[in-house]
Amino acid sequence: MMLVIASVAVSLVAFILYALERRSKNEPIVWEDALKLSVFGGLLSAGVVFASTVETVQDVVGAVDVPAVQEMFVGTPAF
Repeated sequence: MMLVIASVAVSLVAFILYALERRSKNEPIVWEDALKLSVFGGLLSAGVVFASTVETVQDVVGAVDVPAVQEMFVGTPAF
């Protein structure tokens, strides 16, 4: 649910900022550009939220066997 809320919120903020920027220059809103900014902003924020959620991070960290990883760093390198 947080994924949807964050992506919609960022999309709305991106659209509002774009519209304010265009209005401050007395230029018309180009709806294709506004749509692109909103969609890509929402997708990017959804990706960030998904990658940083606790469940996703716990799944990745839980899959790693810590003693096996620590054995890689034991000993001296031989060149």
